[in-house]
Amino acid sequence: MEDIYRSPRYKPDVESALAASAGSAMWDDWDLDGLLTDVPHKFAQKMGATYGIFCCTGTAGLHASLMALRLAPGDEVIVPCMTFIRAVTPLIHLGLQPVLVDVDPETGNIDAASIKAAITARTRAVIVVHMWGIPADMDAILDVCSNQDLQVIEDFSHAHFSAHRSGTVGSLGTVGFASLQRKKTFSVGEGGIIVTSDKGVYERLQQITSPGSFKGTSNYNEFSGFGLNLRMSPFSGVVAKCLLSRADEIVETRAKHAIEFAGLLAETGLIEPPKIPKFATLVSAYGFKPTIADSVKLEQLAAGNVSGLWRFSRFSYDAIADSPFWTKNPAHYPFSLGIKPRANGDFRGYASYLKGRVSLAVPTVDGSYWDNSVRMRWRTDIFNRLK
Repeated sequence: MEDIYRSPRYKPDVESALAASAGSAMWDDWDLDGLLTDVPHKFAQKMGATYGIFCCTGTAGLHASLMALRLAPGDEVIVPCMTFIRAVTPLIHLGLQPVLVDVDPETGNIDAASIKAAITARTRAVIVVHMWGIPADMDAILDVCSNQDLQVIEDFSHAHFSAHRSGTVGSLGTVGFASLQRKKTFSVGEGGIIVTSDKGVYERLQQITSPGSFKGTSNYNEFSGFGLNLRMSPFSGVVAKCLLSRADEIVETRAKHAIEFAGLLAETGLIEPPKIPKFATLVSAYGFKPTIADSVKLEQLAAGNVSGLWRFSRFSYDAIADSPFWTKNPAHYPFSLGIKPRANGDFRGYASYLKGRVSLAVPTVDGSYWDNSVRMRWRTDIFNRLK
């Protein structure tokens, strides 16, 4: 039986494009016939930003962004207490001090009031992670940060082309970055993207991410980069070009699945869909995290899945402060600077967010998954188990 949750699900045009690229003369061109310049710019411009730059991973995208913003060792960067550890580790490599703040108890996104309470004379930037595809409250966050002259870095790895009433997430701060790795909604296998509308930031990103200058610059033939090579694989670039042409289809299909899930679960009265704030106009659902009533057990839901229509599992997303990474320094990481995150507050929002939270996998198939027979089987199987 075909696994409807395996991602990515590429169409034949990607295979054809990869095969054609293997025999192409693009290999003799520094930017691979525009794969490393034109395509990321189009990606960025589709988001509402001006410049785009591909990189090898999302982690590399954050690392390069921190450097491009000219943050200095000892500067403080505010980050949410709940996110992937790689949203913090690049700070440690650069000698920056992470300051952990609370998240909104309904969305799991960084909380604007908690940001404001954590600002000190050394604070220079804030990292906003749009969790599970749900946009953070960017109007409130940007209001706090602009009043304090703070740089805003958006991590939209979970939220490719998710939309906020003020624009596409990732394009609203000083700089945005995302992972494009194998499990992401927009997946090139392995890779990342950085977007910005700040020309100075973009020019510094060029120097940071490439061992040589970019095509079209005055010193194009010089190897004048800062010394790192964070460039995307050309094969990943080919995939990105193919997928960009149908980005709307990819995102809107997953958004539709999330809406269907929400409607069906809400009917039970015992499973509450994720809260979508009013300012979110499109949720590119990378994950779907409902809450279940105390009377409901995951074992009930698993037993009712006779048709293989869903994957409920326990929600597990530890707070950054609880990561085993911090217990391994410096013995396991002799190159570490020994920096540990500083917590600001008691993270009550995070504790509230966790209560009753479970995971529901979002299928990667197209809209035919949601025909009337599937809807009826969903209702029958789930409702029978919850009686």
